[in-house]
Amino acid sequence: MNVFLNNIPHRALTNETMLEFVRRVVNQDAIPTMCQDDRLENFGSCRVCSVEVAREKGGITKTVASCHTPVFEGAYIYHETEKIKRLRKNILELVLTDYPSDKVFPEAGKKPTEFQKTIAKIGIPNVRYPKGKSNTEFQKDNSHPYIKSDLSQCINCYRCVRACEEIQGEMVLGMSGRGFATQIIKGFDTNFDLSACVSCGACVQTCPTEALSDKFTTKTLIADETVRTTCTYCGVGCQLDVSVISGEIKGIQAPETAEVNQGHTCLKGRFAFQFYNHPDRLRDPLIKKNGKFEVVTWDEAYDFMTQGLLKVKNTHGPDAIGCISSSRACNEENYLMQKMTRVALNTNNIDGCARVCHAPTAFGMQKAFGTGAATNSIVDLDETDCILLFGANPTEAHPVTGAKIKQLFMQGVTSIVVDPVKTSLAKLATYHLQLRPGTNVALLNMMGHYIVKEEAIKSEFIKKFTEQYESFYTHVMSLDMDHLEQLTGVSKELVKNAALAYARSESAMELHGLGVTEHFQGSKTVMLLSNLAMMTGNIGRPGVGLNPLRGQNNVQGAADMGVQPHQGAGYMDVNDPEIQDYYAQKYGIPSMPEKEGLKIPEMLDAAISGKFKAMWIMGEDTLMTDPNTMHIRKAMEQLDILIVQELFMSATAEMADVVLPASSYFEKNGTFTNGERRVQRVNKVIDPIGNTKSDGQMIIDMMSRLGYEQPTGPVYDAEKLLEEISDVIPFMSGISWDRLGQNGLQWPVLNDGTDTKIIHQNGAFKRGKGKFHHFDFEETPELVEHRKKYPFILTTARQLEHYNAGTMTRRTDNQELSPMDYLEVNPLDAADKNIAADDDVKIFSDRGSVIIPVKLTYLVKPGVVRTTFHQPDVFINMITGNVGDEFTLTPEYKVVAVDFEKV
Repeated sequence: MNVFLNNIPHRALTNETMLEFVRRVVNQDAIPTMCQDDRLENFGSCRVCSVEVAREKGGITKTVASCHTPVFEGAYIYHETEKIKRLRKNILELVLTDYPSDKVFPEAGKKPTEFQKTIAKIGIPNVRYPKGKSNTEFQKDNSHPYIKSDLSQCINCYRCVRACEEIQGEMVLGMSGRGFATQIIKGFDTNFDLSACVSCGACVQTCPTEALSDKFTTKTLIADETVRTTCTYCGVGCQLDVSVISGEIKGIQAPETAEVNQGHTCLKGRFAFQFYNHPDRLRDPLIKKNGKFEVVTWDEAYDFMTQGLLKVKNTHGPDAIGCISSSRACNEENYLMQKMTRVALNTNNIDGCARVCHAPTAFGMQKAFGTGAATNSIVDLDETDCILLFGANPTEAHPVTGAKIKQLFMQGVTSIVVDPVKTSLAKLATYHLQLRPGTNVALLNMMGHYIVKEEAIKSEFIKKFTEQYESFYTHVMSLDMDHLEQLTGVSKELVKNAALAYARSESAMELHGLGVTEHFQGSKTVMLLSNLAMMTGNIGRPGVGLNPLRGQNNVQGAADMGVQPHQGAGYMDVNDPEIQDYYAQKYGIPSMPEKEGLKIPEMLDAAISGKFKAMWIMGEDTLMTDPNTMHIRKAMEQLDILIVQELFMSATAEMADVVLPASSYFEKNGTFTNGERRVQRVNKVIDPIGNTKSDGQMIIDMMSRLGYEQPTGPVYDAEKLLEEISDVIPFMSGISWDRLGQNGLQWPVLNDGTDTKIIHQNGAFKRGKGKFHHFDFEETPELVEHRKKYPFILTTARQLEHYNAGTMTRRTDNQELSPMDYLEVNPLDAADKNIAADDDVKIFSDRGSVIIPVKLTYLVKPGVVRTTFHQPDVFINMITGNVGDEFTLTPEYKVVAVDFEKV
């Protein structure tokens, strides 16, 4: 439409506000604001953004708030008239009556706050009104480890209140009082520490003054350099702007231009960075001599490793060696690790935590669709009518995505949560199917049965794009719903209503987590979820699909790079002779190993039996995070050589013969791939700490000593390695360092750089046709063998403040926010055992026992207990077992037969 700005014609965009229009035509600072934030709904309370508007040139003007007034055809907008300047100055004068005079200008050594910039633009008025009295009486709140408040600087713009509600969905902040007594309150007028604040920092980032700030004074830092990089903590893949002063990291903000997180992040991404230079950081290579570690040079460490590995290889063969790669490391480093294992060590014994957590997702979706990755993008949440959240707690484990889902739940989107725990999202859900842990297959069979029985299927889609539906149909229609209701513990009527709500929605989107994959029937569960999507046509278009929530920051990327014993880079079958020839040609070697390798549990069993002699672990605390700790310890004690690359002296590193100090993600370049297949750059922020090296550099150095020269050169170069990766992996062929830009690309990426937001569009499944599968429920051997002696079911989970073993977060102030693991117990079970809140209990299984304090909660049903696994003083994997998914061996962390007693 045609709109005039100061009588000059311009084209305006549909649904554009006058503020957006003026800023686009002139510049971002053309109109000052106080209460406006692009991430929030326009509020219009401060009126500083007012403009004059007329319907014709020279016509009568009206003063309106530009932030929430849409442009219209033929509008004449005047944004800097004398009348508007006087109005803005008068508004500012009123605000300054209740604002500290010593905060009008920036402090020395600090950059101006947003409000100080507004003052500078409008001009400092002569304040004619009486000064407020209550303003200076506000006490500063320094109770929180990160977030600080000084409400004497509050201008009552409501931005923090709105951010807490509209971005994070917590509604911890509110406004209380009237007149000069008006103030922001936390919770029921308490301090930050005692409130329900989740420490995301959204309020701090939006606050235009320093009424809300953080311990790092991030908003007002004058940085030498600000570097954009990708967060290391979970599969969301938030972009971060890192402020550097004199070579040290001083603060982190969430960039509003980031497509993934749009100016938001959680407390880990925003605040938990101080691990990078913690005194506990490993800074030099170490070799264990006479039971004690001694500092050595890199050459000494490499010589020791080379001698040990070649001795094992020459004596016992290459398959007596294995490597464990890391979803914490970059794509390029994971690629190098699997390449070194296969090319220099001549074995397919390569595995990693990508299989430990999400292999059933890849396996199941590959069987059903042909590709084992998310079908859609997280932005598709905005286009869905129904969310099926299965076995995931994203407000804790994937906080930014969790906040987006929570917003939709609160807005009334049809929501189904399948979880044995009454999570915060389950409380808001339309349907919560609180099943017994381990009965996912039974519940999905119920859902499939009711969808078929009520004819809520998309027959045309099924007929045209899928196969094996008839077998599935026959199977689910033969099932006894009363029996499955008894097995799952969920009302069949509730399951029916939820299933039909999913099936009859125009667009239904499924998201799942480790509550799907970390089960004996994990892969089968994924295939049955795929059935739901196909039978209802919820695949291959916006707002639908199957979307795994990847646990760690680079689970997707590690799997893409070939960190698994049966598939190389790009998921190609290492058992296929043609694929072996393909890799050999790409890597410039005569041949590849022909035998499929061992998974981690198989490596450990082989070590105990004496067939496996050397293990190289990059960035994984296997002893703490994998199940059955004593079994792992026994296996590692049998090894001739154990090599560990780490940031800190982890429990696994303590057992090693050689420990190599790794650079953190702040100290190197590379890429991570998030849960929506988005490959994003990790940019080096600071130089490596101490004598550390990047994981990639260590591998290149050792490849050379083992007889293979990396074609990209002797120095780790992420850009050159990405070029090699794009040549090897077909679905990444169009990716280059420059093309990734600031927001990355979602694979598959064509040669011209075009990426893919949604896969399997228009029924074009990678495998040709989507394939239906059907399975009966089978009780896990864990319960069949141990339930009589150990009557409770333990299920494990993550906590917002920590990340896996907590290696990094325990060395930040996050540890103060969450200093211990708890065992969550239903009060009815606790009463039967005469246990009170905060009592210490011994929880034990067939494998061992640990001591842990109790938290009483009705979030778990009687007979079920839950805990997290972040603290080494508990070491919960002492009691978890060896049962795994029957196809991928992914450990069954979610069902452990236990009992417990008061200490």
